[in-house]
Amino acid sequence: MQQIAPKKRNHFISYLKGWAILSVLLIHLIDWSNIQLGTTGNWLKELLYPGVFFFMSTAGSVVYIAYIKSDTWSKPAVKLFKRGWQLIGVYYLYNFIKLFVYNFSVEPFYDQFTNNGQMNWHNILFLKAFSSPISILLTIGVMIMLSPILLYISKRFKQANVLIFLIIITVASLDYLFKFSGSISNFLFARNNIMFPIALWSLPFLLGYLIASLGFEQKKGWLLVIFSPITAGFIFYLLKNNLSLEPSHYMYPLHPYYMSVSILYMSIFFYLFFFLEKINSRLVKIKLATLRFFGDFTLSIYIYQWLVIDLFLWVFYPKVLSIWVAVPLMLMVFTIIKNKKFKEYLESQT
Repeated sequence: MQQIAPKKRNHFISYLKGWAILSVLLIHLIDWSNIQLGTTGNWLKELLYPGVFFFMSTAGSVVYIAYIKSDTWSKPAVKLFKRGWQLIGVYYLYNFIKLFVYNFSVEPFYDQFTNNGQMNWHNILFLKAFSSPISILLTIGVMIMLSPILLYISKRFKQANVLIFLIIITVASLDYLFKFSGSISNFLFARNNIMFPIALWSLPFLLGYLIASLGFEQKKGWLLVIFSPITAGFIFYLLKNNLSLEPSHYMYPLHPYYMSVSILYMSIFFYLFFFLEKINSRLVKIKLATLRFFGDFTLSIYIYQWLVIDLFLWVFYPKVLSIWVAVPLMLMVFTIIKNKKFKEYLESQT
């Protein structure tokens, strides 16, 4: 399990992050506008759900790609610690402001909190209730703050990837082989209202870091060979027991089947993007550049889209379909504001 020295910038990570944020936006638009899809539409929607896994796993990949070549361990550690606190700060700031200004009666998502009196500052502060669905930022922030430990292992141990793999196995064992109770364990291993508990969703982050250290898209063949039979085994088991094959049913709480499907999906995407990069078409190159652009601003776009969705659901309720106009408009305005940067992506791609 030898480490591969990363390129300064990896387009494949940006592609995956771009797909991730667009998938998340489409899922949110469909769910929060209460659109009812038919059988075909629901299965097409299922193709979007691995994007949530990409959202978390590429955060781990970026840590390795961006900081492993640093001469010192402490300098990236300080940067990562600050970045993690920024994301956690955004999460709490968003929650507390929203608590005092938002009309929660306009969205059924919040009924589980408002009906049982959990919607208050004390429960938000101590992670007993979430007043907004941006809790993935909290999870990513915590993992980024802890990620210098991974960099330290990668820099100081010869068999670093073996050690990181053992950490993944240990965390997975705690997640799936033991039962925990209490408020702290709910935060770490939640089976209830916490959508992205730290211990469960640290697995995609750790897997993303490990895949990047092994070579990321360079190992697409191995990922395909390993996770095709694993996913097939899960599918056989689910079919035998008359259980759903839809990945969305296995995200909350996070299930190994969902992760296996997502990694298999990732390996297929590597081949797809590798093929698309070889096509000498300006239109294809523009689309790939756009995907990279959105991917490299994933967290900013994620925060802005929730601001837009919350605002429009509040102001224009019950006209919930208004978010289908607002979110694409937000993406357009964001691209115009970042016009100079966007042109750089187009030039580098074409």
